[in-house]
Amino acid sequence: MNSHYFRNTEHLDHIDIYRIIDLYQVNHPCLQHALKKIICAGERGSKDYETDVREAIRSLERALQMVAEDCNKVKGDA
Repeated sequence: MNSHYFRNTEHLDHIDIYRIIDLYQVNHPCLQHALKKIICAGERGSKDYETDVREAIRSLERALQMVAEDCNKVKGDA
């Protein structure tokens, strides 16, 4: 088994999306947003499954844009 997929949750009574984000140290805000959309796709009552998945994709695309922006900044500083 891949141990990097597991976290010790013995001390917890329950786990929500915010605990998952914390346990897996998902620090990028776009990834946090996409993860929330993916895990709860269509279940929050305000948006359907397809809308949540499309919004997750947009968040992931934005994360990639931000990485590219940061790489360009570093290259421009050199």
